[in-house]
Amino acid sequence: MRRSLALIGLLSLLPVGPAAAEPRLVFGSPSGVAEIPFQLYGNHIYVRGRVGDSDSLWIVLDTGASGASISASKASKLGLEVQSGGQAHGAGGVVESGTVRGATIRMPGLELQDQVLSTLPLDAIEVQTGRAMDVVVGHALFSRAVVEIDYAARLLRISDPGKFKPPSGATSLPLTFKQNLPYTKATIEVPGRKPIAGTFVLDSGAATALSLSPDLTEREKLLAAVPNTLRARAGGVGGQVETRIGRIDRLRLGPYAVERPVTTFRLPGPGGISAAGTAGNIGGDVLRRFDVTFHYGHQRMWLAPNAALGDPFEADMSGLVTQMLADSTHGMKVLWLQDGSPATEAGIAAGDVIEAVDGRSIAALTPVAVREMFRRPEQTYQLTVRRGDERREVKLTTRRLI
Repeated sequence: MRRSLALIGLLSLLPVGPAAAEPRLVFGSPSGVAEIPFQLYGNHIYVRGRVGDSDSLWIVLDTGASGASISASKASKLGLEVQSGGQAHGAGGVVESGTVRGATIRMPGLELQDQVLSTLPLDAIEVQTGRAMDVVVGHALFSRAVVEIDYAARLLRISDPGKFKPPSGATSLPLTFKQNLPYTKATIEVPGRKPIAGTFVLDSGAATALSLSPDLTEREKLLAAVPNTLRARAGGVGGQVETRIGRIDRLRLGPYAVERPVTTFRLPGPGGISAAGTAGNIGGDVLRRFDVTFHYGHQRMWLAPNAALGDPFEADMSGLVTQMLADSTHGMKVLWLQDGSPATEAGIAAGDVIEAVDGRSIAALTPVAVREMFRRPEQTYQLTVRRGDERREVKLTTRRLI
């Protein structure tokens, strides 16, 4: 069996073997509505839940996943029966995967029963984020319910489609579907060019704001149009790939203008962020600025801006490009540095390992928190840096690089 995914999702499942029971969604209340609080961590939507009678797990809701999946290591710990022989195509390449049949995913107020789960190597993502990602749920839920994501209130409202009433005052936009993933039309504006219209996948499982496909980047010569870009790394399942990041003037989504979003320009290489022929990926850093309601059955979404719509988008201001070490030290290894950046001026070099910030270990702070700290301008931090067997204290003051 072959599966495809991008970032943490874009998972496409094809039937294998004998027919199984039809997956179904069961609400715990006659009202047909479940309200579930969530945590927003690295722009990912995390809720507490279970698989079968397991202990509490972290479940990520991901519109960029065209099925449902479970961490391969978690499936093993839970003693789930896994059929091997599959592949998953992710943002960083191809990985082996398996299949679990007849699973029940439980969240407060609802159950997804007789579900097919793919097993994926999600532990590497956990290392990079500092938060377990046990289960990822996408089309398996969104195709059977109306899902409202109230980012401001950190609340999910999941409704039986037969009992749903469209939100008043919100803007309705049409959806199309490719590989069970939701796409909508949007327009980007870059300096000195006419607006560029395209079709974008809506991906709540992407931590980024906007990612543009390699085809669009090359065809429109976008790197020549954007005055300043930085080398970066992006990915998810399958590994990481080198990209460029910069800013476009704006993204127009329906009647809304999203100003100067930090944009990832994908380069040719393994993995993918959207279907062939589409423009790219609108991720969680844009979606979190709205109250978003998805109704896959009616091929519609509704948007209502929240107070975060006008917040500036920020990128790294340290000049460090890092990767978490998978060993027990939980340090951040420096892969490379941006030229002329605060990190370069502080004397940090590729291969150094950052072990602490302001006296607090990376493990205690979490990688996501450290990266958020480095997105704040004109902040001075004291870094504990290890080079070989030697440690030293380095002061670094952030400033905007794009």
